[in-house]
Amino acid sequence: MKKNNWLQYFLYAVILICYIAFSNKILILLNNKTQMTYNPFLFLLGSTLIFIVLGLLLGLERFIVETRKEGKWRINLPKIIFLGIPSLYFSIGTFIYYYCPIVFVQVTLCYPLRFFFQGNFISVFQIVLGYTISTSFIRIEN
Repeated sequence: MKKNNWLQYFLYAVILICYIAFSNKILILLNNKTQMTYNPFLFLLGSTLIFIVLGLLLGLERFIVETRKEGKWRINLPKIIFLGIPSLYFSIGTFIYYYCPIVFVQVTLCYPLRFFFQGNFISVFQIVLGYTISTSFIRIEN
């Protein structure tokens, strides 16, 4: 018997749209604050957290499906290693670039990031990081 999921997906879409609208307002406020204070730290931190949470919300459906299963929780380690860690590196690379006090570390760690600073690729990595975190917890049925 096929389950009717229209209401579930409608609510899921409403939550995502509301979150995107709310986070857009927050990013506008943080951008205005950055322009007034010339300190981009709050904007960088806010945008990083907003996009990671967006990735978490995108993977929420799969996480809910996993919570309904019986069995022991496991972490999908290859997914964390090959998707999560590089996404974390690219997500926090902006902080390393701007706020690392050691110039050698700043230059060597951020050299690969220069290509991604030119576009909005950093936010894509932040979304991938959130999605990877929310979908890496699985239940193995006994």
